[in-house]
Amino acid sequence: MNFFAWSSIITSFLAFAVGFLVLYKNRRRLLNITWFLTSVSIGVWSFSLFKVVTSKVYISALAWQHILDISAIFLPIFFFHFTLVLLKFNKKSIRRYKIIIFTSYLIACLLAIFSFTSLFKLGVIKTLDFNYWINPGVFYPIFPCIFLTYILLSLFLLVNGYKYALGVDKGQIKYVLIGMIVGFTGGSTNFLPQLMKIYPIGNYFVLFYIIFIAYAISRYRLMDIRLIILRSITFGVIISLITIIFAGVSGIVATLFQDLIGSKSNIISGLIVGILVSIGYQPLRRLIEYSTNRLLYKKRYDPDELLSKINSITSSILNLSQLLKSASEILVGTFHSSKFSVALLDKNNKLKLVYHEGFNGTIEKFTAGKEKILNLYFKDSRDIQVIDEMKARFEAGEYQPKNVELLSALYEMDIALIIPLFAKEELTGIIAVGNKKSGDPYNQQDLNIWKIISGQLAVAIENARLYDELKKFNINLQQKVDDATQELRNANRSLREMDQMKSDFISIASHQLRTPLTVIKGYISMIQEGSFGKVSPVITEQLGKVYQSNERLIGLVENLLDISRIESGRQEFDWISIDFSKLAATVVDNLKQNAKNKNIRLSFIKPKSPVPQVIADKKIHEVMMNFVDNAIKYTKAGKIEVSVAAQPAGMVTFSVKDTGRGVTKQGMEYLFKKFSRGKGSFQVHTEGLGLGLFVAKMLIDAHHGVIGVESAGVDKGAKFFFSIPLDGPKSKIKPSEPICRYLGE
Repeated sequence: MNFFAWSSIITSFLAFAVGFLVLYKNRRRLLNITWFLTSVSIGVWSFSLFKVVTSKVYISALAWQHILDISAIFLPIFFFHFTLVLLKFNKKSIRRYKIIIFTSYLIACLLAIFSFTSLFKLGVIKTLDFNYWINPGVFYPIFPCIFLTYILLSLFLLVNGYKYALGVDKGQIKYVLIGMIVGFTGGSTNFLPQLMKIYPIGNYFVLFYIIFIAYAISRYRLMDIRLIILRSITFGVIISLITIIFAGVSGIVATLFQDLIGSKSNIISGLIVGILVSIGYQPLRRLIEYSTNRLLYKKRYDPDELLSKINSITSSILNLSQLLKSASEILVGTFHSSKFSVALLDKNNKLKLVYHEGFNGTIEKFTAGKEKILNLYFKDSRDIQVIDEMKARFEAGEYQPKNVELLSALYEMDIALIIPLFAKEELTGIIAVGNKKSGDPYNQQDLNIWKIISGQLAVAIENARLYDELKKFNINLQQKVDDATQELRNANRSLREMDQMKSDFISIASHQLRTPLTVIKGYISMIQEGSFGKVSPVITEQLGKVYQSNERLIGLVENLLDISRIESGRQEFDWISIDFSKLAATVVDNLKQNAKNKNIRLSFIKPKSPVPQVIADKKIHEVMMNFVDNAIKYTKAGKIEVSVAAQPAGMVTFSVKDTGRGVTKQGMEYLFKKFSRGKGSFQVHTEGLGLGLFVAKMLIDAHHGVIGVESAGVDKGAKFFFSIPLDGPKSKIKPSEPICRYLGE
């Protein structure tokens, strides 16, 4: 083969390699897809050209010529599409973009169909020193005209886009433009043999086009596939070593075992190599990757794993120095950065250096007095500042920095990135990161990762600073707390003494009141029975009222005594086995006459299944009486149902359900509290002081039970209930807060 054929093969290989690497990097990004189509069409065109000029059979050469024509027809269309996407034309004018692309691909399809006719080409013939070359038809010149039209149109768009592009975009367009001019200008010479019988040199120039694109990829992060190239090199080295090992082992085994086992030595060598590969592949891969990383400082990292490590330290470390040191170790180790520092704004908005690694004393000059400039850079933007790009744009006259001296100083200090730290929408500081030790720029993935990490670090740093402030505040506060604590101890001691005096007073007063009240009750009973002579009906009626009032006063005194004893811990309980069903039935019988006097039907609902005995104090009878008596007081007409059930598990529940006044949602807040009654209850029953339900709650708490109420609202009745455990004081159930269920809307 001649040099022309070899150049075609090399061009084809490089075009396919770069195209597939770009597509592998991002299969969804339109820029990568259009470049893949462009690169593959170059590869197909170059390989088809090689097959045409080297084929010795006419039919084979003609078939490859058809493939060559189709790839050459679509090549300028794909490149034109790539140009529009590179210049973001597909985002600026969506409607015009769709019409232009549709029209272009339609023209290409029609021309591809036309290429199979004799009007486009008559076949292939021997030309110059090639075996075969296209024999053009009468309308073949249409194709070069369309080819050149789209190339010139792409050239115009790139030149115009270069004028207005900035920074990295300008560098990308620049090398795409240079490569296009070199490649397509030379590539157009491949039309010369069929038109003017002049020797073609196009495939040489197309090779340079691929080289320029590769440089744009490396230098200006175009489609960002450098990491893939590094992996490919590593994989290639591994495959080469395995091949060498296989060849060496095969030779040794063949030499040692040829005389013994003959042709089966190949099988044995294959098994040995397979075992060696399975055992040694991972260690060999790690060794090669480690050597490559040490040599090129291009350590591969997993973004998810890196973010997980940063998240772990930011969520677990509150000491600022330890936090920044741990973060620096991870980030510098991952990116192989030459420098790392953090400067934060203090309460006076002064920039203070809090951590640095890899810098000399000049780092102090960087932070001093730069607060105003820092605020100007990040006032309306949170973008990471890439120093070399900013300097390149400034030198090209495309950008004016806020402070030229600062930009030059950062560049000379080998700082690559200035990353802002924002917490709660406020700028709190910056991270300054040095260039990679490999000399490579930070790619787009690196910048995206840094942006995420800066957000995590900003929050963690703010938390650490608040924690430090809190520790200082706690130190200053501790003495005041100690002083205040001593004062509180003295005050609490006085309050306990006063509370004890109050309880003693209530207890003494109650005892002193109970004796005369009992005497009064006895004398009234004797007068009513006629022990001191006959009493007129009028006096008997009034004595009945006095008797009832005395009974209420005795009940009040008993409640006060119960409260005093329970609160002071002097209440003694007599734990006995009680049949709740019989006790509830007795309560109903005792109060049935009171209910009958108000035309209320009071009934005891017998349980469907036997209720077990309960270990309880006899005062539980008072709670039952209180529930039923309250139901009679607050029910004008209707019915009252008393029931006992062995539920929930391990407990027994006593409940009283009436059709009376009911309880409002707001009124439930006042129940079961000392000297507190439901809203509006004074209008129905004026004598109560709000102690009955409070005493009931205290007794149920002593039984480790729960007391409660449920109602649908005013005039919709209510259900009061309590539940206590079966095993009484041995129960491990803790007392619960009252249950208040409002069933209304």
